[in-house]
Amino acid sequence: MFKTPEDSAVSAVLSLLLEVSANPKSGNVDREHDFEDLCYEHFLVSAASAFPFLLKTAKTKKLYILQAVEKSRKLGVGTNVHFGAFLLLFPLVAVWDSEIEEYSKRTVDFLKKTSFRDSLNIFKAYQLCKARVLKAESFSLNDQTTVSKITKERLSVYEWMKLSPKENLIAKELIEGYPISLSGAEFILSSEHGINETIVLLYHKLLSEFPDSLIIAKMGLEVAKEVMELAKKALDSNNFDEFRKLDEYLIRKKINPGTIADLVSSSIYLALAGGWKVEAKRLWAVEWDK
Repeated sequence: MFKTPEDSAVSAVLSLLLEVSANPKSGNVDREHDFEDLCYEHFLVSAASAFPFLLKTAKTKKLYILQAVEKSRKLGVGTNVHFGAFLLLFPLVAVWDSEIEEYSKRTVDFLKKTSFRDSLNIFKAYQLCKARVLKAESFSLNDQTTVSKITKERLSVYEWMKLSPKENLIAKELIEGYPISLSGAEFILSSEHGINETIVLLYHKLLSEFPDSLIIAKMGLEVAKEVMELAKKALDSNNFDEFRKLDEYLIRKKINPGTIADLVSSSIYLALAGGWKVEAKRLWAVEWDK
């Protein structure tokens, strides 16, 4: 458990920095790969500039996601970087004084108590960063009438997320109490590998287990399932080079598993809450089962 709100906010920033710095992370921006409109430094700016708003959330138990997005834009980040990760991390930071086994219930309870104004601020944050999201039948982030609907029905963040498509992994995490992230944290805490290796393994483990919501939104469910199979093969090979090959393939095909990256960030945060220390050990070999 974190001792202070500051510890929680620092750990949230650290989780974002460690996630984007892990390499190779197939199909995503990292310290060796940029996209045409998105680079590694954008993630550093977004993570660092979010700190005061994460700290405010930890101290006040109120969501400052919109303000974090606004600040990153003022510093030059003109596209989506951390919208999904912020949706996951800010509620966790709001209940920072939790034992790791308490996060599931306490985050759900927190989200149930949010107001429709919190939902409206999330909508505004989305409008600023224009994240790619799954098509929803009602209360869609892509529909301007959603603002009036949320206001009329006074929907909390929890109630709004319940209306999301079943393939929306982030919404499922929020309404179900972070089952994927907590499992990811357990993986990190039990790992005997170094920092980068642990995060890379977790990323590909999750990629092999869940169809990425961003891939579905951009390219459809079948492509997301294909990526799952490729990730599983890379994991089963016990060969680090297979991650690099998959990384090159996904980047060449412009397939970006951004939702899995967001879930890695929340997993890291929960692992830090559970006592994970960022130690400088380097146990990786080409075959990690040696």
